[in-house]
This record gives sequence, structure tokens and C-alpha cells, in this order.
Amino acid sequence: MIRLGTIAPERLNLNGDQGNLLALTKFLRLAGFEVAVVPVLNTEQALACNFVVLGHGSQAAMKSLEPVFNSIDFTTALQSVPGLAIGSGFEFLSELQAVPQTINRSERESEFSIGEMGPLKVLGYRNTDSGLPNLALNERWICSMLHGPLLAKNPQLLARAAKAAVAAAGLEWPQQPAQALNNWVAELNAICERIWSLECDEAYPQLVL
Repeated sequence: MIRLGTIAPERLNLNGDQGNLLALTKFLRLAGFEVAVVPVLNTEQALACNFVVLGHGSQAAMKSLEPVFNSIDFTTALQSVPGLAIGSGFEFLSELQAVPQTINRSERESEFSIGEMGPLKVLGYRNTDSGLPNLALNERWICSMLHGPLLAKNPQLLARAAKAAVAAAGLEWPQQPAQALNNWVAELNAICERIWSLECDEAYPQLVL
């Protein structure tokens, strides 16, 4: 069983960020794994997960979640469990000094933008004045200022997150992908290629299983 944790999904979903959890769940199930999606309200629950999602919320939402945030040791979580932090979730980790990137407020940037993490290129919508990078790997967490369902739009990043969750669960990725996963990835590649052609000039990086 792979446990996917989500922190306050009803409040941290301003740009459809919980779509990352939906994409990850479907990818893993089509790969043949049992998946449970569970809430994360404290450190113990976070460390019991195999992947944790921290989405983007308004200032009011982030303020209202202080009791939850104070119950989670994010420094330990980043070191122990794979995860994804989007938008204000990334800003929160920066303000907490749980990640090395620092906020440097300047003019707001609102544009489709590419983030890079090693050989990976990732497309998303950047809407921030934080100065934080589009994409960064901090300990075991992917952190991004590119909003919304980033994993669904970038299948290579989705596959990386899925394999990280599988490894964290002590399981092995199948040597031969299931036909259902191959079919779904082919559809996803076709959709994402069209999205990339509309939103940027970069060539779409196909996911090959």
C-alpha cells in the first residue's frame, strides 16, 4: 500500500493544486499499486506517508492553518518523506527556513514559464513576487512556484514523483509497465504536447516508460 498524504486540501487548492494528488494516484494505480490518500495534520502522520502534497492557498488560508503547520516538523518531513510543495506552500517552507531558497520580493511575474531540475524541464504558470525559483529539489521534496496541477502537465515529473513514492513504500517499480498505464501515458503525452505548444516555445519532453 502506498500512502499519499495531503495537508489541508480544502484550503490549499487555490489553483487546482490538489490535481497533483489526483494525477499521482491514477498513475500509481494504473501501474498496479494500491493507493490510499490520507490527511496530514501532524508530524507522525506526515512520516507515515510515502509522499506528501502541500498546495497553494490564499494569505487568509495560510494564516488559518498555523495550528496545523505548528504541529508538523517540516524539516524532518523534507528529509524523511518525498513530497511536493507548490506556490505559497513553497513560500511557507522558505519563511520557515526549512529550505535554502530565500524570498526576495520584487515586481510580480505573471507568465507561463519553464523550470529546470537537472535534465527535467517543467512547464507551469508563474504568478508571484517572491523571487523563489520555478523549480527546486530540497532534500526529498520538489518545490515549485509554478501553480496548479504541475504533475498532470509534466508527465516526466509525475513519473519521478510516482517512483519516489514507490521507493519510500519499500516497493519495486514493475519492470514491464501495465498496458493500462502505457495507454494512459500515451493519452497524457498527446494532451500535454498540445498544452506545451500553446503555452511555450520549448519542445514537449515525452514521457517514455
